[in-house]
Amino acid sequence: MTAPIDTAPDTHVPEQRDRASTAGGRRIADRLRGSEKAAALSAAILSMTAFCVGMAAYGTYPFGPSTRAMNDLRHQYVPFHAHLWDLQHGAARGDLLFNWQSGFGNGFLAEFFTYLSNPLSWITGLFPRQYVDFPVFLVSLLSIGLAAAAMTVFLGRLRPGSPWLRALLSTGYAVCGWTVLDASIVPMWMTGLVALPLFCIAVDDCLRERRWVLGTVSFAVCWFANFYSAAMATIGAVLFLLLRLFLDDTTGRARVRALARAAGMAATGLLLAAPAVIVPGLANGQSQPTTSYVVDVSTGPLTYLGLFLPGSVPEPAAPNVFTGVLVLLLVLALPFQSRVPGRERVAWLTLIVLTALSFVFAPTAKVWQGFTLPHGAPFRESFVLSGLLVMAAWVCLAHSPGRRALLGGGGLLAGLVLLTHSAQPVSSYALGGTVVGGAVVGALLLLHARGPRHRGRALVVPALALSVLATTAYAVYGVQVVFDTARRSFNTTTTMSLLTKNVHRAAVENDDWPESRVGVAPSLYVTNNDPMLLGVQSGGYYSSYITKEAATGLRELGIGYAMGGRNLWIPRDPYLNALMGVGTLLEPATGPRIAARSVPSVPLVSLRAPGSDRTYGAPAGSVWANRQAALGAQVYTVPEIRYDKGPVAVRGSDGWQLSPRLPGKAWSGFTARCAPGDEAYLYAPALSGLSVAAGAKPMSNSGRPPVVVSPVNPLGTVPADGKLRFAIGASRPNQVLPYDAVGCMNPKKFQDVVRSLRAGGPTRLDVGGHSVEAELPKGSTGTAVVATPAIQGWSCSVDGGASRPPVSHRGLLGVPLGAGADRIACSYTPPGLKAGLAGTGAGVLALAGVLVAGAVRRRRA
Repeated sequence: MTAPIDTAPDTHVPEQRDRASTAGGRRIADRLRGSEKAAALSAAILSMTAFCVGMAAYGTYPFGPSTRAMNDLRHQYVPFHAHLWDLQHGAARGDLLFNWQSGFGNGFLAEFFTYLSNPLSWITGLFPRQYVDFPVFLVSLLSIGLAAAAMTVFLGRLRPGSPWLRALLSTGYAVCGWTVLDASIVPMWMTGLVALPLFCIAVDDCLRERRWVLGTVSFAVCWFANFYSAAMATIGAVLFLLLRLFLDDTTGRARVRALARAAGMAATGLLLAAPAVIVPGLANGQSQPTTSYVVDVSTGPLTYLGLFLPGSVPEPAAPNVFTGVLVLLLVLALPFQSRVPGRERVAWLTLIVLTALSFVFAPTAKVWQGFTLPHGAPFRESFVLSGLLVMAAWVCLAHSPGRRALLGGGGLLAGLVLLTHSAQPVSSYALGGTVVGGAVVGALLLLHARGPRHRGRALVVPALALSVLATTAYAVYGVQVVFDTARRSFNTTTTMSLLTKNVHRAAVENDDWPESRVGVAPSLYVTNNDPMLLGVQSGGYYSSYITKEAATGLRELGIGYAMGGRNLWIPRDPYLNALMGVGTLLEPATGPRIAARSVPSVPLVSLRAPGSDRTYGAPAGSVWANRQAALGAQVYTVPEIRYDKGPVAVRGSDGWQLSPRLPGKAWSGFTARCAPGDEAYLYAPALSGLSVAAGAKPMSNSGRPPVVVSPVNPLGTVPADGKLRFAIGASRPNQVLPYDAVGCMNPKKFQDVVRSLRAGGPTRLDVGGHSVEAELPKGSTGTAVVATPAIQGWSCSVDGGASRPPVSHRGLLGVPLGAGADRIACSYTPPGLKAGLAGTGAGVLALAGVLVAGAVRRRRA
């Protein structure tokens, strides 16, 4: 039997079509998401490759012998990352709160937040310690990749369009002039490069009223990673927000809502990151003030215009803003891009011009820098302008510029080259790269403008990618060539690693902490932060957060310093090493070997008898008086200095007025009488010149107060006749040799005092990362002295009593024992940490409240 034919309509056909349509939409969306991710990854790879190719072409570390270790990269960032390695591997003397190694002990949390809180810095522990400069390089390199990827994503939010073209523009941002010239050797600044596009994504979310929590968390993470550059990125994001509010076709109420969401996001993010802001802020206020200096941010018009050419290098400093030929050509084409509404073109170009001018106008430049122009690179905010240039370039490119716009931009580029070709920043590399790169990129963009049906259009994007790679790498290479002279002043690529390895091994082998410190002789100097780099515990320290108490207290005991007290020097005489507990001194031996010499030292905690804090006959206020009072015994005699021969020295109110030394002529000679066999030392903190005693090596005195203060320098041993003969060769006019400049130390008496203090020291000593506990001989009186500077943040208790702030015992940490005590306990808490943690708690509560409120709303809906 034949089955009846069903003539009823198929009601499932529309449903099947809907399913097919939905599935097709999902496939398209998945494909688009895949393209976005691939483009972001491509931008990261392209930018990192271009940077590395440019470095390798010149042979810059890690691709060759030319070092990156210039200025603060050598003196601060590599040593700080070496200390981070020690912290990660449990080898540091201290913890995140306190550093027992540098400057004989100083707070560390502010330094951590400033130099090391970038999450990328924590890859340091994955590499051998002696090659710590390589992960420091990787921090900068990976930041370049992250910045390129983030900018690629953000440009898609700004205007839809090809993700691959966005990736090419993002490469120009990630390897901009600021990155190559300023930030790649200051790894913590690279946080700002990543933060700007992330903050702009958060701004876009505020305008669309979505993802508030994600934006808040990204804001907090960036501020935690580096508050300094994140603050500049925040200003850049605010400028972008104001521009969007001006351009978007929306209601006033929507604008207010967007502003409120952005303000709430920023406030909550700041609360979450509060410790990273409050602790360094208070530490900066308590730090040794910098000496007065004048920062000139003015920049000539031609110089400034020349800095837009890729590979330009200014001297003196100026805003490094180049972003690649592709970006520059498109920005110059924007005025002629009729497919972009005129109001939008004017807004973008006005914002770019005003931002550029704000860098070179002192009042607005101070706003970018936290209201104080920095000593050093004064244009640290330049990456924000580079970001705005890339955004404007994408606005132009996303609207498919035609021949008229591209030719107009090419004409402006040619005019810019002709106008600035002889300007100081424009090297032959910048000029050649711009001319050749501009011609190639311009031709490819013209080909791209012919439309999708043109036969060669499919090859345009790959060809543009190759041209961006080549021109970016060439700009990086040109910068390396120009920097060659500066680099040759100190090439540490191999020497530093070898010396660091040898000294660090010797420090580990001779470690006796906390019974005594391991110090290092000044002749083993590598950087201004040798204690962290070499793994020793000494007086050297270079940081913006050295406190007034530490700098002043150690200076009054004879330590030398530079940078107005923000760079403490390793002691050159045995007294300070002994007072601060240095029991082993590392010195150079034959060849690459390091010798370890045991020296007498006071224990880390020692006792001073009641009434021992006095000058013992030394001139009041002199370094010799301070030293005897700190030690609690007389070990110095201060002889009268008499002029002997040579260039005339005239008596003045505060010392001998010296004549400057002349080439080939004798120096001003002096004599002083001390006990035979005494060790003579010279302390003339303001003296600039050389000092030498008969039969000894000349010592350099580089005083230039208040910037540089010379330390106590050895003169030599007093001869058998008791007459010390020495000469001073002043390097400048108006130099003064103080009347109490010479102190003669009785070595036997000094060693007896040191041994006595060690013998009468604690019966048990327990030193933690930021604490110290000592059990004292029963009924100890006087003052317990901890061999570390008396800085704010310490609290101490006696016999388990209430905690109180310690006193300053001639600049050192002192704990009065009263009528008698058996035990002391001291702990260090960085100022501002408790307030910062309270802020973080408030931020967490605010974030949780938003999440809960959102969940309740969704449940009700």
